[in-house]
Amino acid sequence: MKLPSFPFVVLDTETTGFVPRANRVIEFASVRVEGGKTVEEYETLIAIPEDIPPPVQILTHIRPKMLEGKPEFAALRETILQHIGAETLIVGQNVGFDIRMLKGEGVDLSERAWIDTSMLASLVYPELLSYSLGYVSSILQLNHDPVHRALGDVHATLELLEKCWERLLELPEEQLAILRETLAQSSPGYRLLASALPKKSAAKNLPAWFAGPKKRAPGSLAISASLSAALAAPPRGEPALVEETLDPGSLPSIVAAAIADRSTTHWIVVKNLESALRRLSFPEKEVRIIYPPFLLLDPEAQKNFFVQETWTADEATLAVKLRWFAPRVQRQIALHGEERSIWYGKLACTRESAAYRAQFQNLPGVILIDHQQLLEILSDSEHFAHAAIVQDAHIILDDASMLEDTATKAYRWQCTLDHLRAAAEGKEALTKFTDLLQIWIERVRAFQDVRYLTVADLNSSEAHALQERIPSLLEEESLPPLVREQLDDLARILTPELLSHRIAWIEQRQNGSQFLQSVPEHVGPILASSLFAAFATTLLIPLGSAQTLREILPSGKAKSSAPFPRLPLTLTIDTETSLESLLKAPPAGKTVVLVGSRRLIEEAYVEHADRLEEQSVTMVCQNLSGGMERLTAEFLAAEAPAVWLLTPWSYEEVELPAESVNHLVIVSLPFDHPSHTVLSRRAEHYADAFTQYFLPRLEHRLFRLVRTFCRHRVKGGDIRVTDDRLISKRYGRQVREYLEGFSANGGAAPAEKDRGQMKLL
Repeated sequence: MKLPSFPFVVLDTETTGFVPRANRVIEFASVRVEGGKTVEEYETLIAIPEDIPPPVQILTHIRPKMLEGKPEFAALRETILQHIGAETLIVGQNVGFDIRMLKGEGVDLSERAWIDTSMLASLVYPELLSYSLGYVSSILQLNHDPVHRALGDVHATLELLEKCWERLLELPEEQLAILRETLAQSSPGYRLLASALPKKSAAKNLPAWFAGPKKRAPGSLAISASLSAALAAPPRGEPALVEETLDPGSLPSIVAAAIADRSTTHWIVVKNLESALRRLSFPEKEVRIIYPPFLLLDPEAQKNFFVQETWTADEATLAVKLRWFAPRVQRQIALHGEERSIWYGKLACTRESAAYRAQFQNLPGVILIDHQQLLEILSDSEHFAHAAIVQDAHIILDDASMLEDTATKAYRWQCTLDHLRAAAEGKEALTKFTDLLQIWIERVRAFQDVRYLTVADLNSSEAHALQERIPSLLEEESLPPLVREQLDDLARILTPELLSHRIAWIEQRQNGSQFLQSVPEHVGPILASSLFAAFATTLLIPLGSAQTLREILPSGKAKSSAPFPRLPLTLTIDTETSLESLLKAPPAGKTVVLVGSRRLIEEAYVEHADRLEEQSVTMVCQNLSGGMERLTAEFLAAEAPAVWLLTPWSYEEVELPAESVNHLVIVSLPFDHPSHTVLSRRAEHYADAFTQYFLPRLEHRLFRLVRTFCRHRVKGGDIRVTDDRLISKRYGRQVREYLEGFSANGGAAPAEKDRGQMKLL
């Protein structure tokens, strides 16, 4: 075993939830290591006065009967402290969580030196998709048995520390020196780790794992005459509508056609730039990628960051990554944990940053940019000049059915408390302001998750006092650019006169993060003046949607063309199948199941997870298996059969490799929630909001979901829709007919429809 020579203890807890004191520790385990060898193991279950939540029972396999007769935490406190040791370094996977939970039980380790193995792994395993212990154990083949039990997690964490230490020892002197110097300015645990590193590296060359991501070779695509004709620039003021099919090659074909057309400059606008870049390959000289400011590193902000005399633990690991890998954009390094807040709060560009503006210089004939950036630029005359968008440019906007949502984000004002907190480290004035802002937020929102702001709220003395403090904060030269931008937005949100024709609110999310937002009541007029009237614009829209984009285009005035060939598709409407019956007999291969709510996902997990595990079927569940990165990684790493339950809204953002999914099951039609913060307010302007607004949005989303699956599916992969509303509701026929239009042939046998089943081939 290759481990640091200093003594340390690896610990882990199993708990009933994530909130200290409100949730309880039900199991504790630790392993003490001295001189690189294990000298002691300890494990205990802990009784609690309340029931264990059912999802926790399934996840940990700890049942209430197992706690009967066990001591409560108060009786074990001194024993646990004895096994941890008085001065011993603490090691754990996401150890900050365990430290917080133990403090809630009266064991305060918050001043102790610690090392987080998940953060350490993000340094030396940049190739991994996630740093969850389950996923890392699977990929690195760690001894992780039993999973989600304290001692099993401790053993896996110890092996992970060993593997991380081995990779650190592979570094040549230049990189090792950066690590030593940076960690020596950080928290006590990382200072101890720095002191244990070799004084001089024996390695001469960079290890293979240190290499950056390999670039994909540019591909070549045939450009059909119909595509070239459809993408000819239309007159300004008359946006052209082009119907997309489900073919994953549509966007690459458009890029290829734009490169071949030298008659004008083409701005190809995608909803999610990072997602598009994973699917595209092109000659770099032919296409300019315009990264959004928050993904782009600001060199000036980085200089200010590097002159800090001390680092928090998360700042230190991020500083090492910046020095090791010299990223220009966020996706070039593996950000983990609170490193993201530090990036956004201290390092990211704004639209004012020289590094962001430099992207618009010496532009080629094709530019790739995302919806939100383009719309922000066009709506702001000050930034329009540097964007170099000439009037004869052709704007080709992909995923136009998302334009209402992305325009809402582009035209919003936002202030996020987490970003202010991250930037306030070491800044007394900003710290005091953030404290006062949070006090005002708590008073106004009055324990509501969402609270709409009123003129009376903004005319209060507290709101005026906050607004009066903002100009002096903006005078601070070292203020990170993104925070400066958010303070500008906050000043607008707090101005009563600017509330007219806008929707403004305070929101607190499940993870406790709080933010303020303000968006336009309608985005159509802004789009009409800043985009459609100013530029030749082509909108790529879902099949059959030309008359249903009322929030962005006048109804009945737009015609569409369909230059792309239809894609063969197997789509079955089967209202006789339920989520329960599906999970009782999961299909072979890998299946993505779209469920209408997180509550239903949790109920399915509690009912079926144990049995599926006994049948060697992997069940991955949104909100119960970690964040989206972890969910994606664990689904990809799982052996078939595997089932992934998540909401339709989450699946739209999922990126999986081609040929990685066999089946898509849509259990529930993905209608927008009628109480959605923004959509509910916009719906008030329709005579029949369901038919005129929510039903078209459903159709657009169904198209996007099916298209997403077509990017992921294996050859012959199939789709099943099981919502009985397709048969029982009057609008069901309209939705069925819309789904029929997806396939190359369309149509269905009447006999199958009569049985509540319909198959498109």
